[in-house]
Amino acid sequence: MQVRLLFFTFLLCFSSLAQDNSSEKRIENLLLKIEKSQKGEKLQWMDSLSNFIVKDTNFESDSIVRQTVFYALELDSLRMATWHTANLIYFQNNIIGNPEEGKQLFESFLATAKKIDNHNTLAKFYIEGADSYYFVEDHKASIIYYDLAEENAAKANNQRFVGLAKLYKGGTLSFLGNFSEASQVLQEASKVFQASKDTFNIISAKNSLSILYSQNAFFKEAETERNEAIVLADKIKSYGHLTSFYYNAATDARKQGKRKERILNLERALKASQKTRNPDFYEPILLGGIVIAYAQMDSISQAEQYLDTFEKRSENTNNREPYVDALKNLAFAKGEYQKALQYGMEHLEIKKGGTHYEEIQESEEFMAHVYEAMGEHEKAFVHFKNFAAIKDSINNVQKVKALSYYQTLYETEKRDAKIDAQKKDIALLNAQNKVKSQWIIFGGLGLLGFFGVVVLMRSRNAAKRRQLLQEKFSQELIKTQEQERIRVARELHDSVGQKLMLLTKKTKGKGDPEMELLADTTLEELRSVSRGLHPATLEKLGVTAAIKSMINEVDANSNIFFTNEIEDIDGMLSKDASLHLYRIIQEVLTNMVKHAEAKAASVTIERKEGVINTIIVDNGKGFDFSEKVRSGTSLGMKTLLERAKIIESKLEIKSQLDNGTKITLVTPI
Repeated sequence: MQVRLLFFTFLLCFSSLAQDNSSEKRIENLLLKIEKSQKGEKLQWMDSLSNFIVKDTNFESDSIVRQTVFYALELDSLRMATWHTANLIYFQNNIIGNPEEGKQLFESFLATAKKIDNHNTLAKFYIEGADSYYFVEDHKASIIYYDLAEENAAKANNQRFVGLAKLYKGGTLSFLGNFSEASQVLQEASKVFQASKDTFNIISAKNSLSILYSQNAFFKEAETERNEAIVLADKIKSYGHLTSFYYNAATDARKQGKRKERILNLERALKASQKTRNPDFYEPILLGGIVIAYAQMDSISQAEQYLDTFEKRSENTNNREPYVDALKNLAFAKGEYQKALQYGMEHLEIKKGGTHYEEIQESEEFMAHVYEAMGEHEKAFVHFKNFAAIKDSINNVQKVKALSYYQTLYETEKRDAKIDAQKKDIALLNAQNKVKSQWIIFGGLGLLGFFGVVVLMRSRNAAKRRQLLQEKFSQELIKTQEQERIRVARELHDSVGQKLMLLTKKTKGKGDPEMELLADTTLEELRSVSRGLHPATLEKLGVTAAIKSMINEVDANSNIFFTNEIEDIDGMLSKDASLHLYRIIQEVLTNMVKHAEAKAASVTIERKEGVINTIIVDNGKGFDFSEKVRSGTSLGMKTLLERAKIIESKLEIKSQLDNGTKITLVTPI
């Protein structure tokens, strides 16, 4: 009876799954095999049918896949259940646009998924789960799971999943404003896809890079990436990508004041979206965009025509954000400022619920324009200040400089790739023509050999230059980070700290013990954050006292017993060198507390002829230092090495598993 019921359930979905005669026959054949089989064999046929539905149909229903998950759990096949749960999460995220349900599926199945020992399946599961968090705009959580996906994909040697995890993580970092890191991760993803000749995802990587460049006003670079990707997407009929490219081109045109080009690209995007698997997803966004574009061109009648088309589809107006955006811009263009204000306030509240800072910035700017048009200048100024604050945050100079560096590096690598391609073309041409004559063969081989030597030498020199550039950039980044820490620490102390201290004093005068405790605790936490950003004792008492104070604080707040023998080194190092020495010791002690599981440790600082010797020893579990450096996964280790280079010091790390760690730093006076 159970088999018959399952078979009947499959048949209910049958008509929506069959895309053509061949698909229909395949599905019918698999359904018959499922009906006639039992247990393990039956599960294998269900697995085949579910995979066929996901890969080779429009995946319009999830019923069959859900039945496969239930049956896999019933037979204790956790790997198969995890794989198809990932497909269900994908269905919620990408087919019906309900990422909240996808997130709930992921969280409810996470404990079960962790029980399996199959890295490939876990990589897929974490990618789909991370996508859910991305779509609901919990970007920090999505990065955690993209990292887990990449880690498992690497263990499974699945380069496609490695590339996808990097690709999606790069897009997420971009939304968070971490532009330099996003650029680097996206370029790594692009290399993975190019190595495997994965055209679809090469296009996706180019799309993400073009968006990243656009966000930082690198419009020329964005257009170059986008145009290259449009050619590829057009060849493989990837209409989803084409929709995204044209929409982003319209966004860039808007930012540059190219009104006609903006509308042309929006109409291209709308046309491409109609050929995608899910045109209803794109339609409200694109129609709303066209309404706004015409309204901002004062083409009121055309804007109203597209709004009428928008409103004829009731499901479009259910998507409130693009609808309200269109309404507010049209009302403003028509001079209906009260309506524009009403819709503008609603749209701003919607945007504040997310993390798309550029869109919040634009909403604040719109509100400033509305109030200005209404003559309410004070309210206009409030929104303009909000707009300017977000704009300054997004356009952080250091982030843009870092992005410029990575973009330059990327262009250099693209040029080197073109040289490699030219070498291959020359080699192929020589092979095809070698039958013509013997002397051409030897001459060609000689030229090719000479060319190879030249290219090899140039590549080595370029690699050395890139390495020096990378080291210089890392050191500058550390210096800039320290400057920013000092600035923020001073801001907290001089501005927020003073106000909070005043608030604390006033609170004590009120006679409310709970408020007094809260105010005192908050003030102490602020001071703790400020000290973490930049230790005040370093400037007030000197580097020797600052280091002793730090060791005593770690000793008091950890289970490690510390001893120290620290000679007075005040005045022997420059201000910057003292700070870097302090940070190196701080990083070592932090790692010791987090990872070493040590019971005792010692810190020794002694002066010798022309140098200061710093020796830190613990009796913890140790680690494989060479493996850490080779894998490149330890950011803390990289930072230690870079800081040592900045102050021209020699850093030596000796560690063995279960045999403790000894770190020696020799710093010239």
